[in-house]
This record gives sequence, structure tokens and C-alpha cells, in this order.
Amino acid sequence: MAKKLSEGKKPCIWMEAGVIDFKICNNNFDCPNCEFDRAMTETAAHNLALRKAGQQPLGKKANIVFWQDKMRQRSGLQQQCRHMITGRVPAYFCANNYLCHRCSFDQLLEDQMEFFLDPVRPKVQEVFGFSVPTTSYLHRGHTWAVLENAGRVRVGLDDFSQKVLGPAEEIQLPDVGQEFRHDTVGLDLARQGNKAGVLAPLDGIIEAVNPKVRQRPSLAHDDPYGEGWLFVVAPTNLKPNLEQMIFGPQNVAWIENESHRLLGMLEATAGVTLPSGGTIIDDVYGHYPQLGWERLVREFLQTGESAGAV
Repeated sequence: MAKKLSEGKKPCIWMEAGVIDFKICNNNFDCPNCEFDRAMTETAAHNLALRKAGQQPLGKKANIVFWQDKMRQRSGLQQQCRHMITGRVPAYFCANNYLCHRCSFDQLLEDQMEFFLDPVRPKVQEVFGFSVPTTSYLHRGHTWAVLENAGRVRVGLDDFSQKVLGPAEEIQLPDVGQEFRHDTVGLDLARQGNKAGVLAPLDGIIEAVNPKVRQRPSLAHDDPYGEGWLFVVAPTNLKPNLEQMIFGPQNVAWIENESHRLLGMLEATAGVTLPSGGTIIDDVYGHYPQLGWERLVREFLQTGESAGAV
């Protein structure tokens, strides 16, 4: 009896092609960097070499062939593009005999897919319960920026802003192709009828926007340095912009200072005093709304309530 995939799991391309009975993809269909794909390819190549030499492969792996060869045995509309099989495109059929390395459509999708891979997680240090990245640039409006391939920059909201304001119910992200200007409002977030603008950390053109955050804005709160990234920018004024940001050990010192400012507000407005060695509670606004949304946004995002609709 064939095994069933649990909800949300995707089958490996080798399973979809019918080479093996069951294998879940756990590498986001990044086949060139997948150890399992590499091992299967080596086995298929070994078996092919034996057959060409007039010998028959033996053992449990004797029937392993290239997944492309299996797909070539199909006809007509059964010859689905590997990107259709893996769900990256809704419908596309192979017209290139599964020679993916020679296919311009395949290369286009591979280039675009790089945008949507979750970023390499930064090194972090805890400060009053806030995770502070020490290998990312931080902007004074509490966004982070990370340099990536081809000079692109990935941007997100830092853990401090997310724990102070709590999870957003909606985040209005910029559109692909939109110009992004340093120190102007680049996106809006909303929670419980409140809205806030977030300053753009650099100049550039938006090249990709995180679809996961569009669907589930709380990801920016739950995983700010991973799945909760916001967008990728092609910078147009990178060096001067980076020079105005904070980096490395300075990030820790800055968040310590921001934390002390927040503690002062908590003590003065809500009568909350943090015990020695304690951490600031997650979702500060949700627990202490008397601090005031507009005040928190003005003090830490440095924008005040956004005039833009969210």
C-alpha cells in the first residue's frame, strides 16, 4: 500500500517521476544542493554505466534510473515540467526533453527562486529578551538589512519592534518594481485598528516581496530573521546608506539603549519595574496599551501613525 503524504508535505521529484515509492522533499526543491538528489544521480549514473558495459545492476538499487529518463517515457500532457510537478508553477509542460540545464524557462525560475529562499539566519545575542542580530545591519527605524548575491539586499523588521508592537494583523508591503527611498515610509503595518509606517533603510528598487508574509503577517513577529523577511531590494545608493546604519557589536549597544528607554516608559506609565536579570515581556503594547500605540511608534519606529491606508 502506497504511503500518503501528510498535509503540507511535498513529494521529491524522484518520487513524482516514479523512480522510488516514497520520499518527501526537505530541501525546498533545491535539487542542485540536495544530498539525496546527488546520491540518486550517482546511483543512476553507475547503473547506466553497467548496462552500457553489458552488465546488470544488482541489489536494492538496481532499478534506479535518472528521473528525467522516467519522465521521457510519458507521453503528451503527462510530460510535465519539473517546476509544475513540484508546484512552483501551475501549468507548464516540458518541450526540451528534460534537458533542464539547457532550458531558459528553467534558468529563469531558478534565478527567481533564489529570492524566496529564507535568508541565512544571523548570529544573535539576547538583550532583555530581545534577539539582536550581530551580522546584519540595523536601521534606526528597527528594520534589518542583509547583503546577498548580485549586490541585492534583503530587508525585514527586527525582533525589538515586533515584541514592542506585537504581531501585526496586516502588513502592506511595497510592490515589485516600486522605488524605495531611504528614511521615508516604505511600508505600513496595522494592528487592532492602529496603523504605523516603517522607514525604508535604504534606496533601491523592490525586486521581490515575501508572499508568506502577505498571507500571514504574524510571521514577521514569529520569525523576524527567517521566514518573516519582507522583501529584496536592488540598492541604488548602497554605501552611503550602509554608513548610516548600525552593525556588529554596535547593534547590541543600541538595543540595550532602546531597551532602557522602553523600561523607563514602562515604569513611568504602567508602574512596571523589571527584576534584576529579567526580560521584557513579548507584545508590550498588547499587555500595556496605556503606553499608547502612537507614542511607541513615534519613539521607536520614528514615524508616528502612518497616513497610508493598510
